[in-house]
Amino acid sequence: MNEKIAKIGQEIINGKLIERDEIEFLFSLGDCCLEDLMYWANRIREKFFGKKIKVCSIIPARLGGCSEDCKFCAQSGGHQTAYSEPKYMSDEEILEAAKAAKQSGVGHFGIVYSGRSLSEKELVRLEKIIPKIKNEIGIDVCGGFGIITYEQAVRLKNAGMARYNHNLETSEKHFKNIVTKHDYQSRVDTVKTAKKAGLGLCVGGIFGLGENDSDRIDMALLIRELGVDMTPMNFLSPIKGTPLENTPILRPREILRLIALYRFVLPKVHLKAAGGRYLNLRDMQSWIFYAGATSIISGDKYLTTAGRSVEEDVRMIRDLGLEPEFKF
Repeated sequence: MNEKIAKIGQEIINGKLIERDEIEFLFSLGDCCLEDLMYWANRIREKFFGKKIKVCSIIPARLGGCSEDCKFCAQSGGHQTAYSEPKYMSDEEILEAAKAAKQSGVGHFGIVYSGRSLSEKELVRLEKIIPKIKNEIGIDVCGGFGIITYEQAVRLKNAGMARYNHNLETSEKHFKNIVTKHDYQSRVDTVKTAKKAGLGLCVGGIFGLGENDSDRIDMALLIRELGVDMTPMNFLSPIKGTPLENTPILRPREILRLIALYRFVLPKVHLKAAGGRYLNLRDMQSWIFYAGATSIISGDKYLTTAGRSVEEDVRMIRDLGLEPEFKF
């Protein structure tokens, strides 16, 4: 066993937050020490989270037709995909999806809208739907609606929303290579606005966008600085018609390495294996928990990419001796 990894891992278990020089050392190891990294990432997960695994589901209340130009996203109106025009879910469809999630044992139900921001009409609609989901169906509600103001964040909080999702996507340095229609600071400001309003924070990014390990470290440290409590880790599944359609996908062992490294940097933050888990990890999906993940997005589809049924995911979690968190 690598003695330096063991020393760092034990220090984290004892309550230390490691600094950039130690983080850079861990990232520099590449694939050669994956098993050591996973061993300690798993011990860190067990120390701070025990056997509990959060199971989340997500639905697109507005899908496609987005005004922004994120190079990875099928929902941009400027890309040649099946989602160039917006499609809306009705209130009834959203409520039925929440009921189905609840019946499957999902504990956290996410509503997301494509687009840069949220209109007053859409906010009023959410203020009616969120209390029904939370109080009548009985499931936690999260949401991601782009760039929001403090007033909008407060209204979402008062309606009963538990957590706001707004991913950084990558580092500030690399962001301009991926998105040009809005700047990185607007994303950071939105996260701070949601936190100021009292919302929990679901903030992560996408790996495999051409970033390097320095970018990955920068994003992890900013996530830690922002006081995030949930970090989705998405892994690019290149979609035809987007500028990144020919980008090579990450290897399964590289994905596991990244989850483990983020567990070292973010020991008390829920790490959610999200988009790309099913398609990119294939037969190695169950390894994510031993790499330090404490949450998954589950369901047959994650917005525009394929997923897996909640029943299959719950069975996987139980087969590993872990405990899916239910809300009954």
